[in-house]
Amino acid sequence: MANITKRTGKNGRISYRIRVYVGESKDGEQKFKSHTWTPDPKMTPKQVEKELTRQATLFEEKIHQGLISLDGKTRFADYADKWLKNVELAPSTRTRYTSLLVRINDAIGHIKLENLQAHHLEAFYQNLKETGVKEKGRWAIATSLGDVIKARRLSLDKVANMAAIAPATVGTARRGKQISIEKATQIAEALGLDVSHLFQVCDKTTGLSEKTIRHHHALISTILAKAKRERIIPFNVAGEHATAPRVHKKEAAYLDDYEARNLFNLLIDEEDIRVKTALLLALYSGVRRGELCGLSWGDVDNKTQVIKIRRASQYQSGKGVVEVSTKNEHSERDVKLPAFIFELLTSYKSWWTEQRFRNGTKWQGQDNRLFIQANGKPINPDTINFWLQRFREKHNLRHFTPHSLRHTFATLQIAAGVDLRTLQARTGHAQASTLVNIYSHAIKSANEAATEALDNMLNPVARKARIV
Repeated sequence: MANITKRTGKNGRISYRIRVYVGESKDGEQKFKSHTWTPDPKMTPKQVEKELTRQATLFEEKIHQGLISLDGKTRFADYADKWLKNVELAPSTRTRYTSLLVRINDAIGHIKLENLQAHHLEAFYQNLKETGVKEKGRWAIATSLGDVIKARRLSLDKVANMAAIAPATVGTARRGKQISIEKATQIAEALGLDVSHLFQVCDKTTGLSEKTIRHHHALISTILAKAKRERIIPFNVAGEHATAPRVHKKEAAYLDDYEARNLFNLLIDEEDIRVKTALLLALYSGVRRGELCGLSWGDVDNKTQVIKIRRASQYQSGKGVVEVSTKNEHSERDVKLPAFIFELLTSYKSWWTEQRFRNGTKWQGQDNRLFIQANGKPINPDTINFWLQRFREKHNLRHFTPHSLRHTFATLQIAAGVDLRTLQARTGHAQASTLVNIYSHAIKSANEAATEALDNMLNPVARKARIV
């Protein structure tokens, strides 16, 4: 409990020293932290007593939370660093926030929390739009990589291991598609060659997208909201005063019913059982890419014809493919699927079991993941993109991604009359309102179809009544 001592200065001004015990030193000496509070002379004795109690309680809370060194005079960068160290985040989110804070701290990190104003943030957001901020125009396209790999008789996996990158990235590069300059450099160094010998390099820059700028704003607001809750600052300037960066709404990329049927027919005839199973499962379940790669055989219930979403796979730099929790608590779900999907899974299980026996003691698939590397380890989620890209090119299909299959699933479900609450449970969205925002096009079409159905039902009666 805080010890409070009243003091009177030479000028007659009254102040209070708040002292809190924090422990003992190695020598057994008691250690205290102190804080001085000076009341406004206009305050009544009752107001002083009430505020003094509040100040003492607040000071104790800060000590217990390790925040005593933080107050309104703390620089934003220092507070953000402490916040990032203490907050619970998924590894990928922590990496993302760390990356965002580089630009944020360069712009406002030196400003004290109590001095941070809306115009500081709005100027920062404008700066992020300017050319030169993002390396969007920086890419590399292979010119002779395929020849070098062939001449040295190297596999994609071998090159990937040498360069410490995903096999899918090497495959993308070998097919002459754009990859980052950093990845191209890693490949070139692994092969002992200069990057210019293997790749054509484009090094241009542009501004950040509206969505990415909004992510910077959201992170600043989250950090300041924490500071406000800790009563370090009186308000959250980002959330309460600054104008948030505008993000123009974009329609979710999806396949229409004709394209979806065509994709289905092509997949049914696909010879690669891995590609066939993975993409059909994605189309019929609407799972996220990471959730698809996180599926194990124990999640497949043939009896009830349900797959259980309980985890996700994620590639983390320096760690490889790791298991992570689903995106939110609503993402853990059971998805009912048609019988033919489980017939397909049975066929795929036969192929999977054969792979296991072929590997013998080299098998490393302890988690029994459905979608695996040659040695049984879980695949990098980027492999799904690689499979789909190769499949699109093989059949000359327009560009779409694994996430487009999730949007297609949701759009077709709405068109079929599935209500939003049911769809929310099937897709694992945290809120049904998210579905309304993303799939407004499908909801509008469903409403129009419902109106037309009612009109077709009632209009003949109405016409007959008018004739009579």
